[in-house]
Amino acid sequence: MKKFKVYFVILILTVLAAGCSKRQDVEDQSFVMAMGIERINKEKLLFRYSYADFDKAQSDSGTKIPSSSMTVLASSLKDANKKWKQYKSQQLNFGHLKVVVFGNGKKDSKIIKELVDEAQIAKSVYVLKTEDDLSDFFRKESKLPISFGEYLSKKLEIKNSQNLTLGRIYR
Repeated sequence: MKKFKVYFVILILTVLAAGCSKRQDVEDQSFVMAMGIERINKEKLLFRYSYADFDKAQSDSGTKIPSSSMTVLASSLKDANKKWKQYKSQQLNFGHLKVVVFGNGKKDSKIIKELVDEAQIAKSVYVLKTEDDLSDFFRKESKLPISFGEYLSKKLEIKNSQNLTLGRIYR
């Protein structure tokens, strides 16, 4: 019986200690709310990350957090994420991603596959394309009181656009 108690205590301590190993502060993460992707040439794409900008939020804004964006030139989503880390010390977090927009009117099936394979990206993320280039499409972002991703998803929810989700497109 004494042996059982010792094993039980060791098990409890192991479980309690394991829960703290991957803890991250909110300040150490960039919450990507919208993403733009535009093919430049055969090898390179522009990736525009629109992330929650807590520095621009007003103290009385509640859950209305504006966004800022950053653009990187890369050959894949993985490459873009790596380049992000070179510029920003914050870890990318795709858990709040609402919308992915492909610029210049072309969706890229290779990148859609990468998005599907990214564990943090939900299959309910909207996937759109625009005839505009990304800089024109994201121009409105700086004037919005909420994140660009939240703004776009609210517009889409009104139009019953379930067929525009990543999970439905990739089937």
